[in-house]
Amino acid sequence: MGDDVGTTRRPGRDTQPQPRRIMTTAPTLTPADLDFLRSVDSPTIANAIERFKVRPLTDGFVGGQVRCAFPELGPMVGRALTVTMRNPGDRPASREGFWRMWEQLEAMAGPTVLMIADHSGAPHRVAYAGEIMTKLARRLGAVGMVTDGGLRDLAEVRALGFHYFMRYPVVSHANFEIATVGEPIELDGQRIETGDLVHGDANGIVLIPWEIVPELPEAVEKVRSAEAADMAFIDGPEFTLGGFKDRRGYGSGK
Repeated sequence: MGDDVGTTRRPGRDTQPQPRRIMTTAPTLTPADLDFLRSVDSPTIANAIERFKVRPLTDGFVGGQVRCAFPELGPMVGRALTVTMRNPGDRPASREGFWRMWEQLEAMAGPTVLMIADHSGAPHRVAYAGEIMTKLARRLGAVGMVTDGGLRDLAEVRALGFHYFMRYPVVSHANFEIATVGEPIELDGQRIETGDLVHGDANGIVLIPWEIVPELPEAVEKVRSAEAADMAFIDGPEFTLGGFKDRRGYGSGK
């Protein structure tokens, strides 16, 4: 999961993303797919995705304000179910949106991840989920929640092995309701749609294009091999900065 010091691209090489391939069948995750994705850290996944040139380098990941609460759980992998939360003001919150969310979550192929966008205007003043909502979400196939707002009951949810990604913990659920279910949202600069494939760990969250899933293991192996070779050179007795530039395609014209 190297930090990509410099780049492997030569100066002047075209790095524009190519048009995404259109999928003709519904995406599926096999047990082997899940086992593989759970064995790889998110930065390595992000670096491997770059090799396919399916999107700009500035796209496909949630910004750093949304942080992993339980890094010891390892990678989280699942399909996104997108929802937005809002403050109903002085009136009692509607419960209708919650049932729509639970019903859609139950209908989706798992594992799933609830992706919650804050539309309250005061994300530091509301916790969108705690132990009971987590237990229900998990029973319906979810493995984690991601929000640009707050969550609570950290000790209890950690004990469940359920992933939390959030901006901060907030002690009270306050007064909120679900405004939309299944519509595109934005989380810390990243557009997310229901059905997107989500991968997250202590480093953050990356979206994996479904069309590259079958080819991702080979790309990950290439990333790991290249990074291992670079790190061995950096640690080795023959290291020079000029030599490292040559390895990266700069300096000698290689």
